[in-house]
Amino acid sequence: MLDKAIDGLKDELIAAVQESVRIPSVAGVPEEGAPFGRNVKLALDHALNVASQLGFRVKNVDNMAGYGEWGDGKEIVAILGHLDVVPEGTGWKYPPFGGEIQNGIIWGRGVLDDKGPTIGALFALKAIKDLNISLKRRIRIIFGTNEESGSQCMARYIQTEELPAAGFTPDAEYPIIYAEKGVLTLTCHFPFSGDGPVKIVSFKGGVAPNVVAATAQVVIRASAEERRRIASIVDAWNGPERSGFKIVEDGVKGTITIEVQGVPAHGSTPHLGVNAILCLVDILSSMDLMKSQKQFIHALSSLIGMETDGTSLGIAMNDDISGALTLCLGTIDGNESDVHFTLNIRYPVTKKDSLVLDPLREALEKEGIAVTDVRHAAPLYMDPESPLIRTLQKVYKEQTGLNPDLLAIGGGTYAKSVPNVVAFGPIFPGQKYTIHEENECWSIEDLMKNVKIMAHAMVELAR
Repeated sequence: MLDKAIDGLKDELIAAVQESVRIPSVAGVPEEGAPFGRNVKLALDHALNVASQLGFRVKNVDNMAGYGEWGDGKEIVAILGHLDVVPEGTGWKYPPFGGEIQNGIIWGRGVLDDKGPTIGALFALKAIKDLNISLKRRIRIIFGTNEESGSQCMARYIQTEELPAAGFTPDAEYPIIYAEKGVLTLTCHFPFSGDGPVKIVSFKGGVAPNVVAATAQVVIRASAEERRRIASIVDAWNGPERSGFKIVEDGVKGTITIEVQGVPAHGSTPHLGVNAILCLVDILSSMDLMKSQKQFIHALSSLIGMETDGTSLGIAMNDDISGALTLCLGTIDGNESDVHFTLNIRYPVTKKDSLVLDPLREALEKEGIAVTDVRHAAPLYMDPESPLIRTLQKVYKEQTGLNPDLLAIGGGTYAKSVPNVVAFGPIFPGQKYTIHEENECWSIEDLMKNVKIMAHAMVELAR
């Protein structure tokens, strides 16, 4: 009966997901009434409007979060999703904010992470409401708007709003995530000084700290003879498979521009991508740059290179629950005077952040690199025998027929920010992972499957 009710909402659901995807809700410049940028606020307004039209009680929490709620009871079951997205990047088959449907698949940034599941949760609750299923707890769909940039939205939510007795966030994969690695995001700085015949005047790459850089570009000022030498170095470069480069020389400005193409991947799985920034570092390490710039490139080359496990930084570690530490150099922004870059590190759930930070700072500072900012999300571990885990396992088994195995991930979700919550869905085992990549997409078939699973989970948790 519940599944049939959801099928009847299919067209309305798909249209609402498309509308949300068409809002380019990348974090922007804060404005009055829009703390994370105008487009992020538009995405929140849209979700609140959909929730209101579906007949739910709604609340906007200081334009940082919001929710739609239905039912009665002293306690709530919460489903937490986010409406902000990482930058779109390049290389898309279809417009990244078009929400186009091709061959039964919705294409666009955020359709899978996390707008599709979030809007889908509203329609799961709509089906429950239409059937007037008797429940002991209220069900609340919570909209976050800053998950990709620090989850300040949830920090604000928990200050004044009701916390759930149980809940889940459809922002990872199935079956159930019972452990999430700790996340450290560092901003680092290195000053340049002096001058020389070969000088970097611009070095840019990446779109976000938690995305493997798909492109990177450096502009070098040099004499005509040095530019020819640089071009020969680039031509001879034997980089990783799936990488490529382009050279543009400007004789008038006396510069040569090198652009490297990599392969994007989520920051928690950097080994699945090819980091264009580090490819460019590898190329630059063979050049006779001015002294301070050469020192910086040598530091990145020797301390990180193409590694994704932190071995050369002295921070490699693992545990039996969540596996090995991962390292992603996500962004870089440099000019003639200095350079800033970010490191995104996911460390095992049984380890302390100091085991990473202390040796990392020491290794960087020895090379003259200062850590100017640190953001930290502590690891999450949920008891496998908890009622929440057991209930979600039951629902998953009944709805899919698959074993409800428990997983540990490197990704970070709202489960770290809000108590009594774990990640549950939306990616099924063995499916292609397009989150944070170009050509992010989600099949309508999987969208509908997810909405049905979420609806049954809501009912079981709220009974």
